[in-house]
Amino acid sequence: MPVCEILAAADYGWYVNPVKVLSLLVVIMLWARLLTWADKDAIAAKLPRLTLGAAWLGGFILAFLLFIFIPGFAVAFSVFLFFFAAEGAAYLLLRNQKIGLKDLNGQFRDWLDSLRKGGKKEAEAAEGDVQLINKKGAVFAPPDSDSPDGVAYVAVQSILTAPIRRSAERVEMRSTDAAATVKYWVDGVVLDGESIPKEEAAAAVTLLKQLAGMDLNDRRKPQSGAMKAAIDGQKRQLKVSTAGTTAGESVTIEIDQTKRYELTIDQLGFSEEQLTLVEEKIADGQGIVLLAAPKGHGLTSMMYAILRRHDAFLSHIQTIEHDARADLEGVTQNRLPGGAGEETKLVSWLAGQQPDVLMIDRLEDPRSAVELANFGASGRRVYVGLRAGSAFEALQLWRQMIGNDNLAISSLKLVVAGRLMRKLCAACKMDYNPDPETLKKLNMPPERVGKLFTARTQPLKDNRGRDLVCEFCLDLRFKGRVGIFELFGIDDEVKQVILSGGSVNQLKMLFKKQRQKYLQEQALIHAVSGDTSLQEVARVLRAGEPAPATGGRK
Repeated sequence: MPVCEILAAADYGWYVNPVKVLSLLVVIMLWARLLTWADKDAIAAKLPRLTLGAAWLGGFILAFLLFIFIPGFAVAFSVFLFFFAAEGAAYLLLRNQKIGLKDLNGQFRDWLDSLRKGGKKEAEAAEGDVQLINKKGAVFAPPDSDSPDGVAYVAVQSILTAPIRRSAERVEMRSTDAAATVKYWVDGVVLDGESIPKEEAAAAVTLLKQLAGMDLNDRRKPQSGAMKAAIDGQKRQLKVSTAGTTAGESVTIEIDQTKRYELTIDQLGFSEEQLTLVEEKIADGQGIVLLAAPKGHGLTSMMYAILRRHDAFLSHIQTIEHDARADLEGVTQNRLPGGAGEETKLVSWLAGQQPDVLMIDRLEDPRSAVELANFGASGRRVYVGLRAGSAFEALQLWRQMIGNDNLAISSLKLVVAGRLMRKLCAACKMDYNPDPETLKKLNMPPERVGKLFTARTQPLKDNRGRDLVCEFCLDLRFKGRVGIFELFGIDDEVKQVILSGGSVNQLKMLFKKQRQKYLQEQALIHAVSGDTSLQEVARVLRAGEPAPATGGRK
């Protein structure tokens, strides 16, 4: 039979099932999207990007090879899906252990918004620039070089780029007669930003007010608004506040303000023994607890974390705050109005409502202290915020404000004093052999201390001797902060010493009898473990405001 007749008689059709091919392509596209997102997200999550990338690629290749060689589509496709799900779950598990998953809700909402917009491409900032997003979520398109908005846009980039890259918590621009000065705070220390010519600074303020939804015509009255900014694919929430001065408008920008106050009690830095004691006092639910820290050392974060340990749905919780930094679910937050005597009026009014828990973020009026002491004696829980440098200073301040030791300590349960200390950059810190005499002065046995660590003083170099910027800390030498705390339980023995007119040294003897550690001891534990340096310990333990950082680049 001729070949053409054989071919004509043969059945023919699809040699590849289009449904199976389409199913495989869909999973591959989803996998590629997951890997692209995770590769960018690993930077913000501070995970090893290159190692994870290699693992993801290896897992994909292995899954694809198994799909090809395993007989039977159903089994092969199931194995392929298993590898896809396993890689996604493994990354989320690692991310949750490192920084948690709460922020993914915002990313998911942003993705849904992009779908609702029909996939319309947003205006993109140039590489390295900050993408500006207005109050309504619309991206501000970078203007052309000859546009009237060009000067303002460039000035805003100068103001925001370095602070946002370095995870600053606040940026301030203050106008002078000649130019505007920019300062920003990273981990509690102030750094100098770029100086902005006066006309450009004014244009920048106008653009920021426009994006944050403020009144452009009012240049004297203080105003506040909200906007977003994004860099390297990561969005930041900005609270923009402006105020008029004789030299021009000033602007303050709080970056991711609410996120700084979302810490849980076990994330503050308490030791295991301290955490156990704090949990016990929270569960007790009666009497007064003093919470103290110098300005800029995490008093609000500590208070919010402790309040969150109370069941807000079973307890009536009220707060008195000069400026509520974040919303507390189930808690009634009351803003303290200005004016003499307003604090005492609000304290008295709220005490009359008989809440189970009452918190005041910063106590300033002795009359309020007396009111709170009487309320705490009724069996309710009161948290009092004080600006003090140690547990003993806080206790003394509380006694002075009350003016009556019997009332001051009758229902006092615990005094907690805290500070925040910067952690050395794990990627570029330097080790050294400490001087034995220095260790002795710090009550550190030289024979028990091996190497200590310090921030490097010289630039990083590549193999050719060229300067490098540390990718982790961006040459700040430090990255992140940890809390150190001093806890003093007010038991019957302590009360007896106070009422008998005992000295501070007697109280400190009882403090050590409780096996508690001073702030310096807690700080030195972190220095020995390599988390921080002796220089940072000394800086943090100095009284007063946190001092400016030294040795870092702008």
